[in-house]
Amino acid sequence: MQLMSMLVFLTLSIMSSIVMMFVSSIFWVWVMIDISTLFMIPFLAAESRPKKSWFTGVGVYFVVQFIGSVSILFAMVIDWAFSTSVFCSYVMCLGFSLKLGLVPLHFWVSRSFAYFHYGGIFVVGAGQKVFVIACVPMFSDVPFCAYLFYGMAVGSMLYGPVAMFNSILVKSFLAYSSVNHTGFLVITSWFGLHLIYLYSFIYCVSMMFLTWMLWSGRCVLMKELGTDLPACYKTGFIATALSFSGFPPFLDFCTKYVVIQIAMEGRAFIAIFAVLASSLMNLIVWIWVTSLATSSGMISSLPPSSSLLSDIFNISCISWNLFSGMAFGMLY
Repeated sequence: MQLMSMLVFLTLSIMSSIVMMFVSSIFWVWVMIDISTLFMIPFLAAESRPKKSWFTGVGVYFVVQFIGSVSILFAMVIDWAFSTSVFCSYVMCLGFSLKLGLVPLHFWVSRSFAYFHYGGIFVVGAGQKVFVIACVPMFSDVPFCAYLFYGMAVGSMLYGPVAMFNSILVKSFLAYSSVNHTGFLVITSWFGLHLIYLYSFIYCVSMMFLTWMLWSGRCVLMKELGTDLPACYKTGFIATALSFSGFPPFLDFCTKYVVIQIAMEGRAFIAIFAVLASSLMNLIVWIWVTSLATSSGMISSLPPSSSLLSDIFNISCISWNLFSGMAFGMLY
């Protein structure tokens, strides 16, 4: 019954997010974001854990999203009443940045993710942000505001890997990884919606594989990742880690290479620097994570005992990260 309720609320939240993609007014974008968030709360809270701890994560998430929504609504009302577009653009920019968790307004991400179940981490950290980023206004009427918004995205790309490397909890690691990829998604919005949709799809599928493997092992601490991670998923996890590290010819490397190419054509040198610097730091972080996953703690669990479904999932994960990267590099 609880699983059915979670699926119902998740479906309603996804439907609201999809509707948000087809509205042209910023007011209806705001409405759909709030409706999606309200349906997300029961999904995040539906877990057989102590209510106090879950209220901590869900409560922080709800309060932050509420403050961000109030900021956006306040900006719209002031703009309608006084036509002060510059001030309203600044307030709206801060509201969207808070809801997305961009640096330096990322303080809530790790605090919330630490108490979410892995399904909630996937939806909030990947799925929901994709719809919001695709609908955020470009702030082209106020250039400084646009530079501020994309400056926070660059800061997220550079800060995320540093915080990931210092994470003790697996869920905190995923939180800062989400901050990093959110910044990258915002940067890609500078070059067109088609690039957002493309990278969003790739990122969401990769995160689905990653969160499922971590959930299967009930992974909690980074230092115990090699012991907790199921042995049947080791190779799939390594393939995903190498992809997120930007190691060629895996999928994430190919997507970032395409973004760099487009940025070079548009002479967006700051974006090129941000992508290269973030990719280098991600490479170091994910190599560290790979070493944890292949640590000596896994030797006693070999040979792995797995089901047919686990084998199919693991092979699909490897194929997605390796062969999809090759296909993407050849076809794009």
